[in-house]
Amino acid sequence: MNTKTALVERSAQQIIFDEFMIARAKIVELAATLDRIERATGDVEDSRNMQLLVQGMHILCDDEVEKAKRVQLLMSRQYDPQWQTQMSISKLGS
Repeated sequence: MNTKTALVERSAQQIIFDEFMIARAKIVELAATLDRIERATGDVEDSRNMQLLVQGMHILCDDEVEKAKRVQLLMSRQYDPQWQTQMSISKLGS
């Protein structure tokens, strides 16, 4: 049995049993970050990064599917064919 098959065969109950503590830790870590932002001086309401965090949390709480894909796309840059030039990275073999 390959790894992909093993993952598909786990029940929802098994996944929550196996991964609850990891997910819990990530939620607590996010809550702590939000607490630190709230206690800090300054305003981040108009910050693009804060807006992305809020949008990502909304995705996590909605009833739609493919949450990981949607959050990844939200947090990713748009593809730029000139990315190597802009980041001063030379192409392989050049």
